Amino acid sequence: MRRQDLVSDAGFSLAEILITIAIVGITFSAILGGLITSITVSALQRQEATADTIVRSAAELVKDSEQNPYRNCAGTGAYSLTGLSVPSGFSVQITHVAYWSWDGQPVPAAYAVGFQPNCPSQDHGIQQITVSATSSDGHATESVQVIKRNVP
Repeated sequence: MRRQDLVSDAGFSLAEILITIAIVGITFSAILGGLITSITVSALQRQEATADTIVRSAAELVKDSEQNPYRNCAGTGAYSLTGLSVPSGFSVQITHVAYWSWDGQPVPAAYAVGFQPNCPSQDHGIQQITVSATSSDGHATESVQVIKRNVP
């Protein structure tokens, strides 16, 4: 009896083993691909969150009338971002300044506030300032628009 057990053909064939290895390999590749995607997306989200924090801090600095008093017909370089802590790998800058276009007439209820890119002959005391923060690799860019007004 013992001799027959050793000679028996029972067991796994080569085809069954190869199919099992292929299924395990495909499953492992899918799981590994999902992990790599998750890590990549997490790093990108971290960069976007950092850029968002930087740009909001810069916008608050620009709005602060003590550190950055209102300047008539100010350009992008008129307001200072000194004192702002910017982590390595990021840059922040004022990218655009627009000026309130008001014709001096009473404003109707349905009036949409309009800004123009060029300073009018008389600055009306309200500016729309766009501040942008960008990661050095360019993957994360955040922008914020703030309204700065002349506070007497």
